[in-house]
Amino acid sequence: MKRVFFIFFILSFNNLLLYSQVNPNLFGFRTSSTFVFFDVQDSIFMNDVRSLTPNVLSFPGGFGNFYHLNAPGYGLNIEEIKKNHTGKKSKQASGLNRIMAKKSHNRNYIYDFIDMVKITNSSVIYDANIISSNPQEVLQVIKLFFANKINLLGVELGGELSNRAYSHFMNIEKYISLSKMYTDSIKAVYKDLPVAVVAAPNNRGSSKLENWNNKLAQETFYDAIIVHPYAKVVKGKDVAGRMLTLIPEGTSEKEAYEIYKKRAIRYIVTDFNEEIKKYNETFHNKRIWITEWNLQMSPMTGNTLLQALFVAHQLIELASIKYCNIDIATFHNLAGRTLSGDLIMIEKNKYKKNSTFNSMKMISKLFASELFFVHKSEIQKNFFEYCFISQKENRKLYYWINWSGESQKIDMIASGKQIEYYSKNLYDKNSMSKEFICNEIDYNSHKINIKPYSITLFEELIQ
Repeated sequence: MKRVFFIFFILSFNNLLLYSQVNPNLFGFRTSSTFVFFDVQDSIFMNDVRSLTPNVLSFPGGFGNFYHLNAPGYGLNIEEIKKNHTGKKSKQASGLNRIMAKKSHNRNYIYDFIDMVKITNSSVIYDANIISSNPQEVLQVIKLFFANKINLLGVELGGELSNRAYSHFMNIEKYISLSKMYTDSIKAVYKDLPVAVVAAPNNRGSSKLENWNNKLAQETFYDAIIVHPYAKVVKGKDVAGRMLTLIPEGTSEKEAYEIYKKRAIRYIVTDFNEEIKKYNETFHNKRIWITEWNLQMSPMTGNTLLQALFVAHQLIELASIKYCNIDIATFHNLAGRTLSGDLIMIEKNKYKKNSTFNSMKMISKLFASELFFVHKSEIQKNFFEYCFISQKENRKLYYWINWSGESQKIDMIASGKQIEYYSKNLYDKNSMSKEFICNEIDYNSHKINIKPYSITLFEELIQ
């Protein structure tokens, strides 16, 4: 059943202090493996990156624990990786090194990254290697960023070092000792540069991970904690943001995706907040950096409309949290060769934009200027509304996320521009031959039509 919803909106700009300002540093991206597959001199690629208007970029990302400055590419030493990681990292690194050699990539990727940062005017998060480098090398990287007049927001002290793949040599006592050593070295030169430590996942029911967080919480040498929340919506075995196995559910694809949809919505409106609340209780409201986030990566849900809706909804919800201690968020990942992780990818030597690209592009407007969060509601089951306002540009932004299979109508006295992004089914995958529909409409009507399974942005100029 369709429902007509009337919006009566009265707001004095003098009362904006009553509302929370959107943090622009929540709109960021990891660049894991990006420079292996993409050239910052490629105008097509960089025009797409520029169109996203990222506020934060992270480097090096996935291989940060093994990154070295004074060598080509990511400076990966396969023997180091074999020694320090019991998973598939060494195999992945060998593959990347072969691609790098084939492409004659002879300079370190940090210089490509710096070029990208300058082009996009982004701030930076640096993921420091604290297990196979030394403090001098980390300081050298930091110095390079400052020499290039880069706005360095802070330094991550390692990546996911509480994971099982590092447990053969890493425990919380060793991690604290290493982190303190690197922090002392950084702070001795850059006193005001924030550093963040790796918090363990707190939703696994593991006493070992709980012990990691409890002992780390007793320390005071760091400025923030690092968390990597991934929403798990499919059944099966998972690790570090990836589904390793999949247990089928439902009697059809449509039925399965209705199950996934319910879990995705529950994560956005309930589970994520509970996860953050638990971190705040353990770490006494320490500042939080979300340096990786996404839908749990799986070939099943990767590049689907479901993932596009999730990414948009999660980021809008994050922007709307009042009195939030989350300072930074970087989505995993900007560009690479992963169907379920990357916005832009290379697939069979072809350039491709996945389903999340256009949804992120729509959400980028939320972080492009000084916006204040005003209102959110579930105006009908599985149909969500968010409203933001900009005093600087005299405009209001409405975002509608319609997870339902029914169209919706909204009556409001307004004129402006509408952008809508949708497809027929949640399980549809975006492809060059069958792209999701993305329309821009100039509105002078009192009624706004919202498509089923869609993200809609309405920009209204305030007279």
